[in-house]
Amino acid sequence: MKLNDFLNPTLLGRTFIAVRGYSEAVDHETQKLAAYRLNVSIQDENSPFYLELIDVKVNNLNPTVSVHELVNNKTMPVEVVDLNVGQYNGTL
Repeated sequence: MKLNDFLNPTLLGRTFIAVRGYSEAVDHETQKLAAYRLNVSIQDENSPFYLELIDVKVNNLNPTVSVHELVNNKTMPVEVVDLNVGQYNGTL
């Protein structure tokens, strides 16, 4: 098996927890805020990546989980919608 075999988002399961921590993703050309990056833990026991921490880029600048909520809560359950999975340097 190769890493590309796991690029199907359904293999990650449906249970995720946002872990305290986020960063702003700036557009390289305009230097303006374009997205947020969240640390998300895969919590679905049926996933081959159970308890794996992944970096999720949220292209919505007004997500339902606010930056303020992530600062004040250590973890928070999140629902991931329209997830695309890719790889960079051999990691998801």
